[in-house]
Amino acid sequence: MVSSVSSSGALMSSAGIGSGLDVNSIVTALMSVEQQPLTMLQAKASTMNTEVSALGQLKSQIANLSDAANKLTTASNWNPIGATSSDTSSVDVSADNTASAGQHSVQVQQLASAQVLASGAFASSATTVGTGTLTLQLGSTAADGSFTPGAAAAVNITIGAQNNTLSGVRDAINAANAGVTASIVTSPAGAQLVLRSASGAASTVKITAADDDGNNTDANGVSALAYDPAAAAGSGRNLTQTQAGQDAKYTLDGIALTNSSNTVTGTLQGVTLTLKQVNAQPATVTTSVQTSVIQGNVNSFIGAYNALNTFLHQQTQADPTGKANGPLQGDSGALMVLNQMHQMLFGTVSGLGSPNSLSAAGISLQADGSLSLDSSKFSKASPAALQALFSQAQTGGDPNTAGMAVRFKTWAQALSGSDGGVQGELDSLARSQKDNQKQQDDLQTRLDATQARLQAQYQALDTTMSNLNAQMAQMKQALGLA
Repeated sequence: MVSSVSSSGALMSSAGIGSGLDVNSIVTALMSVEQQPLTMLQAKASTMNTEVSALGQLKSQIANLSDAANKLTTASNWNPIGATSSDTSSVDVSADNTASAGQHSVQVQQLASAQVLASGAFASSATTVGTGTLTLQLGSTAADGSFTPGAAAAVNITIGAQNNTLSGVRDAINAANAGVTASIVTSPAGAQLVLRSASGAASTVKITAADDDGNNTDANGVSALAYDPAAAAGSGRNLTQTQAGQDAKYTLDGIALTNSSNTVTGTLQGVTLTLKQVNAQPATVTTSVQTSVIQGNVNSFIGAYNALNTFLHQQTQADPTGKANGPLQGDSGALMVLNQMHQMLFGTVSGLGSPNSLSAAGISLQADGSLSLDSSKFSKASPAALQALFSQAQTGGDPNTAGMAVRFKTWAQALSGSDGGVQGELDSLARSQKDNQKQQDDLQTRLDATQARLQAQYQALDTTMSNLNAQMAQMKQALGLA
């Protein structure tokens, strides 16, 4: 529409000024009729968009139910072990689902510790130590100082002009990954190199020096950092041991045991003991199946089922007036899903004693199609019996041998998968949406052409009528009729 603004500010159409013919109103009225097919296509597109959204939510809800069912088909989720200690100040405990339920007595006689060696005091960390080679060997040190090398090979560390300061030696030891960490402790007395090994009696260290000053055992040059536990102090044993490396000693159910660290694994399958201090009285550690976790997983399954049930009822509801129909009202696929999920609830699992059905385990169907759990009835069944009810694998070709969670998982995955029924509906709708949009685009092109044609025709009519009016006025004036 061509329009202009008058000097008074009022919007007026330029069409029909000469003849009084309202071209734009005529074209608009004609186009409103022409546009009815497009309006219908747009309404259909809106309906399809709503259906796509509803089906997308349906697919998500089914996937949630599949995930909840999968938890109940996983064997490890049926043995959630918790662990407690009667004296956490001396012994702490944790357990995973490979542990067995039981009770054990733990008494700690000695904690594991790492060997710590300290050098004499230097003026600062920048003080030059000397040059040469330090050789670090891990192993075991007897009470008399005799050293037995361990399985790990000795590590040679070269100290040259580029790293001959105390801090340079520290960095060289740390870079060597020899099983010893080095640090510098500064006090009013000066800077001392401190070496720490891993905990345990088998991780003590022997350090020998090949000193460029020619003396490998004195307290000068790199030999000042030598430590031979069997040598005399100041003659190859030039570091001071401030903490001895030793194993933890403890008694488990009356059996004397040792461990290189205070974290004990492998002695009891799936159980980790953390030894914290020596105790005069044994601590009692207890491992037990956490039935509340099992019931929580079942409640998650029920919650996912109920969410899907509620969603489907809302989406498929029918309103007699037709004003509040659900987006999937009359959708055969959605109604089939609702019917199938209800039917599966009434099945039994072949080959089981009690419980062999959801209702026997305290899970019942309510009037609104939702599920409810009777905790009292549920807790009477053993974890093993409940596990079989939910997670028993199908044998042979008999689907009745499959556990209830296995059935729901299989059913849900088939529906929500990339080639499932819900995705099939979504794919079909996507094709319909594409076709609808193409029809809209084609029709809009034709409507634009029609509007342009009508506009031109009525504009031409307006011009013709305007010319005729002008000619009529001239004739009247010539005849003296004006």
